[in-house]
Amino acid sequence: MTTSLRPAGATAAPVGIAATRTDAACADAEPTSTDDRHPADPVKALMRRHHALCAGAVHPLEIAAVLEKHGIGDRVAAEYRHRDVFSLAEELHARVERHEDPYAPPAPGPSDAGRAGHELRPGACAALSGGWGATGSLAWLWLLGYALAGDWAVTLLLHGRRGLPAHVLVAVAVTAAAPTALALACAVAPAAWCAHWFTARARRLLAASRGLAEFGRQVRPALLVAVVLFLGTLLGFLWPARTALPAGGPLGAPTPPALAYTALAALGGLFFLARLLAAHGLARAAVAATLAAAVAEAVPLGTLLAARLPGCEALRWPVGWAAGAFGPAAIPLVACALPALALLAHAVPALSRASVHGHADAPHAPRPAVSRGEQGR
Repeated sequence: MTTSLRPAGATAAPVGIAATRTDAACADAEPTSTDDRHPADPVKALMRRHHALCAGAVHPLEIAAVLEKHGIGDRVAAEYRHRDVFSLAEELHARVERHEDPYAPPAPGPSDAGRAGHELRPGACAALSGGWGATGSLAWLWLLGYALAGDWAVTLLLHGRRGLPAHVLVAVAVTAAAPTALALACAVAPAAWCAHWFTARARRLLAASRGLAEFGRQVRPALLVAVVLFLGTLLGFLWPARTALPAGGPLGAPTPPALAYTALAALGGLFFLARLLAAHGLARAAVAATLAAAVAEAVPLGTLLAARLPGCEALRWPVGWAAGAFGPAAIPLVACALPALALLAHAVPALSRASVHGHADAPHAPRPAVSRGEQGR
């Protein structure tokens, strides 16, 4: 005899209905994933957290660069069911909803024209266009002024006679500054072209590359080529300028040509790299390098002035020995070469990142080959 466990008066529900109710209850109680930290669609959750980045990116490489900056590498990308961070960035770029087409060229306006002109003015005259702050503009002016008259000032403080007429001092200063001024003025346009070529080359590589490593390998040689082209052009202008306008005067012998060329190359490389970094949003390193060079040039002049005080003649010896052994151009050479090399070491990895080449004022890149079905994934 079987005993029923149902309460009195209860009727048994049909088997099909009972099974349906049980399945519905289980479905309501079942979580969307086995772990709340890993939703059923983890890419969608990541896309929500970085929606502004994904919606405004021109190329998946921009998304991949920012993800790597936030610590999302290939190992973390595997948790999002992707083989690497670039594959994850491609899906984010394809799936994000955009209110407007990010590939459409922006409407021209005064701000766009200003940004384009701001970017295409690297080199010597570019620092005056702003973006470096008050300290970086003052450092640039000091470096330029020292390039024109610094060697003459050192020679005057070391060997000058107080009885020289004013017109003689002015003539010596103009004669010493003329070759450098002419070379720097002629190199402004080539500097703008080299910077524009590098920027355009980097953006073409950004659109064609299939990974961050590939983009870095291709853009680093382009940066070095741009620097070498500018320095070669600058020195090419200095040679005829020194031939047509020989430096020198009654205060001392002319600066050795090799030393003068190297010192101007160090200054030009510092200006070019600083402006290129500032144009790509990396002005802090540019200001630090130019400020260090300006301080390194100001200290020797300060010691020579202090050596004229009673009892301070010993301060004259270090600068006098360097200028006597190598020429006065040794001071700006050391002062500019070291910051320029440090800036080059910083610029090679910094300008190899995809994120610094994807600004809103960049020319629109070609649309990746993404089908409509992939966009709705």
